[in-house]
Amino acid sequence: APRSVSGSMLAAVRGLSALRSVSAAAVRYKSSSPRSTGVSPLVHKFDPSPRWQAVAEAVSPSEAPVRVLPPVIPQFLRQKLVGARVPGARPRNIPNNIKRKRREQALLRPLEELPSGPRAFHVDRSRMGNFPIYTDVRNGGSKVVTILRKFRGDVKALALELQSVTGKEVTAYHGRMEVRGRHAPVIAEWLGKLGF
Repeated sequence: APRSVSGSMLAAVRGLSALRSVSAAAVRYKSSSPRSTGVSPLVHKFDPSPRWQAVAEAVSPSEAPVRVLPPVIPQFLRQKLVGARVPGARPRNIPNNIKRKRREQALLRPLEELPSGPRAFHVDRSRMGNFPIYTDVRNGGSKVVTILRKFRGDVKALALELQSVTGKEVTAYHGRMEVRGRHAPVIAEWLGKLGF
């Protein structure tokens, strides 16, 4: 029994000492609070401990990593707009009709720029005195071909000059030459200037 009493008394003493330390800490906190000094809590400055000062000095703005923002236009799109090919990029597939049109534009020459004089070929007129130029409509009207007949001499030279006149590729067959499109007026004017 005495042991239990002494134990309970010891616990009471310990609790009372703990209560006194808590009340003393509360009093110290109240005396050091901004309200007791008359300073507003918003104006009151916080004095950081040496630990936080060390952390702030370690991560200074000058040593912080610089963030590099990406450009507005990506590099591959910029190269496409400029026209240069990106190394390692897959080349663009140009359709065959676009390639043919580019070749034909390079072949076209005005009639005034064609040289005059005798040619290595000759084109005979028809029985009625007209040029042997005909227009054929094929594939239900979707394909129009201009045909030239009754020629003799150098066939290759005639085909090359006909390409320059019409600006289209010429297909040579036995006894006729075909050009895609309607070119009868231009070919007739060209043959008339040559004196055929």
